[in-house]
Amino acid sequence: MKNKTIHSLRILLIIICVLLAIFFAIDFKIKLTKPFAHVKPSYDKISITELLNKKNLSDDDYKILFYQTGLGSSAIDSLLSDKLNGKSKILKFQENLFKDVGVFYEKITPITYQESIIDDEGNFAFGTDLAPYESGYILVTRATYSFGWRHGHAAIITNADNGNILEAAVLGEDSQISNISKWRFYPNFMILKLKNTEQPELNEIAEYAVKTLYKIPYRLTSGIFNAKYKEGIDPPGTHCSHLVWYPFMKFGYDLDYDGGMIVTPMDIANSPLLEIVQVYGFDPKELWK
Repeated sequence: MKNKTIHSLRILLIIICVLLAIFFAIDFKIKLTKPFAHVKPSYDKISITELLNKKNLSDDDYKILFYQTGLGSSAIDSLLSDKLNGKSKILKFQENLFKDVGVFYEKITPITYQESIIDDEGNFAFGTDLAPYESGYILVTRATYSFGWRHGHAAIITNADNGNILEAAVLGEDSQISNISKWRFYPNFMILKLKNTEQPELNEIAEYAVKTLYKIPYRLTSGIFNAKYKEGIDPPGTHCSHLVWYPFMKFGYDLDYDGGMIVTPMDIANSPLLEIVQVYGFDPKELWK
């Protein structure tokens, strides 16, 4: 009887040690990932006024402006078309890209954290403006993580005029329509769009996304236990990046960078089919690798 008790205590001790090791490993990994909440450029801020006054911009000019503002060429052109305020708006994007921010870490599920920007008084705050956007543009962020893994979040803009986005936000809730303004609280995000695609097709993709993927269950295993995509059959469930990937796949655009069973926000961020409209809280030279 005594030997059995000792044996049971040893097993219990081993279990406790294993659980403690897992706990400390996760805690350590979370601490390692926190510096990636908001990353400023790894280079100096410079004056871009002379570039903004040029009549025509070269590819090198656009590259410099991207590194200094986080704005892609389409966003730069759109803002410069505003002869009255465009240049000052671009300078504001530059100021925000190089500015320090405070970050609040909030537990949104038992295993998942979400990061938001806070001001000096601890109030939630916007970090920057959003670049000009249209329906069918894509939003990704790495401001959510579980067990120290920055899986991130993704959404698709479905009605630019109203600022509507479609997203599968939280495990246990159906996909929903939200307002894009919430993305300004994230300490990092990207706005992306299909390359060489006319706006009418992007509108079709956005409309299809709402028609097919609105108010369906959150299913983290989409692509594992059911088909990632099957022609003629609507998905029984979805998760954030699958919701974004699916309507583009329907129109013949596979945005999954590595083609795995599960598409992630990072896969979408690295898709060669997409171009950057805006980055914020990522080093423009590093992006999300």
